[in-house]
Amino acid sequence: MAEDEALGAETHGVEPQDAAAEAFEALRAEVGQLRAVLEGLPTTAPDYSPTLAAIAQSLAAIEAHPALRLTPQDLASQVRQAADAAQQQGRRELANAVQRVDAAGTALERLAERQRTGREQVRQVAIMTAVGAVAGVIVWVCFSGPIARALPAGWSVPEKMAAATLNLDRWDAGARLMQSDNPQGWAQVAEGAKLERENRPALEDCWRAATRTGKAQRCNVTVKAASAEISR
Repeated sequence: MAEDEALGAETHGVEPQDAAAEAFEALRAEVGQLRAVLEGLPTTAPDYSPTLAAIAQSLAAIEAHPALRLTPQDLASQVRQAADAAQQQGRRELANAVQRVDAAGTALERLAERQRTGREQVRQVAIMTAVGAVAGVIVWVCFSGPIARALPAGWSVPEKMAAATLNLDRWDAGARLMQSDNPQGWAQVAEGAKLERENRPALEDCWRAATRTGKAQRCNVTVKAASAEISR
């Protein structure tokens, strides 16, 4: 190579010694770069033993796994067993859900039956209460009079009952009864009371005279036209 460069130098008019020096310098630079690279490398190789040991253990564990020792037939059998177990579990859960639904339906039916029974009982109680009230009224109407009349007359139970029924005092209740039973007779009674009030002084004089003499007395009584009309 050097000869070629020297020959080329001669050919181009360059001195052979100068070409050799330049080639030597270039070689020395390359050697220096190579030395720097070599010096930058670690003096000892890294120890990969722990890493390799861990990898070996992992591979051993993987090789020892039962799944790697299964044949395709064994794997298919286990898959079928797992599928059967899952189906059985699903069927059990479905049966439990159906039982819970049936129990809830039964509870609802019982609740509805209790409600119907309660409503029926309320209806029966209402009917019996109404029947009892009507029967009580009938019994009271039929037997209150005889019972009241059977009590001592001094208690005035019939009169009090009549006044309480009309919600009046006994005087007004008696007037109401007479007026409703015989309106014309009640009108005459009312007119007689009015006539007595209008002629009370004269009547009192007659009463005193009759009492004193023991004989009947003639009294002067003034009868107004309206009163006379009513009396007729």
